[in-house]
Amino acid sequence: MRSIFQASLFIGFLSIGLNGFADPCSGSRTATILAINDVYQIGGLNGGALGGLPRLRTLRKQLEREAPDLLLLHAGDFLFPSVLSRRYQGAQIIDLMNRLDGDPQAFDARMFVTFGNHEFDRSRREDAALLQQRIAESQFRWLGTNVHFDRDPSGKPLIAAKQLEKTALVESGGMRIGLFSLTTERKHPQYVSEFSDPLETAWHYSEALRQQGAEVVIALTHLRARRDRAILETLEEEGPDLIVGGHEHDRQIHRASGHRLVIKADADARTAGQVRIQLDCQGKIRIQPQFITLDASIPPDPDLEKRVEDWWARYRRDQCKAQGKPEDCLAKPLGHTQVPLIGEELQIRKWETNLGNWLADQALAAFREQGAQIAFLNAGGLRLNQNLPAGTALTQTHLAQLLPYPTPLGLIRIRGRTLQQIVDHAVQDWTGNGWWLQIAGFAFRQDPEEERAYDLTLLTPEGPRPVRPDEMILAVTNGFLLNPARGQDGYVMLNRAQVLVPPDQGPALKTLVIQALRAAEPQGIAPQVEGRICNVQAPHRPCLAVSP
Repeated sequence: MRSIFQASLFIGFLSIGLNGFADPCSGSRTATILAINDVYQIGGLNGGALGGLPRLRTLRKQLEREAPDLLLLHAGDFLFPSVLSRRYQGAQIIDLMNRLDGDPQAFDARMFVTFGNHEFDRSRREDAALLQQRIAESQFRWLGTNVHFDRDPSGKPLIAAKQLEKTALVESGGMRIGLFSLTTERKHPQYVSEFSDPLETAWHYSEALRQQGAEVVIALTHLRARRDRAILETLEEEGPDLIVGGHEHDRQIHRASGHRLVIKADADARTAGQVRIQLDCQGKIRIQPQFITLDASIPPDPDLEKRVEDWWARYRRDQCKAQGKPEDCLAKPLGHTQVPLIGEELQIRKWETNLGNWLADQALAAFREQGAQIAFLNAGGLRLNQNLPAGTALTQTHLAQLLPYPTPLGLIRIRGRTLQQIVDHAVQDWTGNGWWLQIAGFAFRQDPEEERAYDLTLLTPEGPRPVRPDEMILAVTNGFLLNPARGQDGYVMLNRAQVLVPPDQGPALKTLVIQALRAAEPQGIAPQVEGRICNVQAPHRPCLAVSP
């Protein structure tokens, strides 16, 4: 294995025409890859106007006219979490994915997926049967190269299926392509015995696939982009030629030495990555990536669109029946908003937003009588992933999309220096990650270039003042960030010794939201961005943070 090679990284995307390759000699071959990742909403966003599997089906059909042996790769996170998954445990998205080739009964030999951390949301040992069932229902192949499933007392793996493989060797564009996968160990379910090291795994299986005849090796990964880049920079020609990745939710291209690169598309199929791989007669590889936006220019496939509508109709019917209410219960308004609410994922995971402020305000208000001074919520738990226009009537369906997880709130006591550690973690790797915070009762400045937070400020009734490292602060947060068994989104500075009111004794955020919406009628809610999080890249925004 080679030592780390300091490759030049060109982060971002340059739009390149599809005819940009010169054929250096006769006999060159070209394969086409269609790549997606982190798809939770089967029908897309904004009422189906952007992204979604029906548009992906149309795009695949269009591309297959010129590349009939196109490979469709999904880099993980789809079974959970979503509104429908809470009731149907991922059955709805397997059903839609089975139809991406146009035939729900036929096996799709050109589609491959890998495990993301959310495939393991059901993480108890007994939940292995559910994951086994979803894999068995799949009319496509799963790759689990570095995931080692535990065994039952007889020695049989708890999860094993004909659709589940360590690697694959497939032909596309007249070239032999080797595939393996890498999954983050961020969520370690009880039925997984080990996640083998991604770097070692990449080195071993890249070599093994080439020995089996692969001319191009692709890693399908669900890792942070930093780890993806490190794999390419460290292994160079001993590693994969291309990484099709997930985990981050915003489009990215990272170039390493030679032809090698990482590509990740936007979550929920807002975009798809199209990659052309050319292998010339001298064995030289060239890789050309681009992103395709799945918007109104790509009409949804009518059969899949109908299937999406059927699943949602079933959900509304089942959910209301379970509550003993009429079938239209989820459409009845709880309240409305006077202003546009900013809940689109790459905004609420990177910036202070008015929706994030309002939610954090509700959490703080619930514990005011106990002396709470601040509140913070991880944005990864706020999954509406769309902006709502002014005047929108907010319904139970909106609320279920916004808060698909149980979100019980607790009260903790921390020191000012611990709060500094919290905000320092929140601003790390500012690319739209779920550990970004929406906050109330305090403010800070952020410099994305330096990945640091400073001018930490307590917003008191007397006015803003700097936070002292030794002072004690009463803070409200959600139970997920206090539970080490669930990973805490990296907030390991939080622990149960700090807890004054455990989350299982506190209110649920969803309940608080319903109460606040109803209390705000008939005027409706009108939250604003106030300057709680001050990004130096946006100096025109208001800022409540003060310097010591």
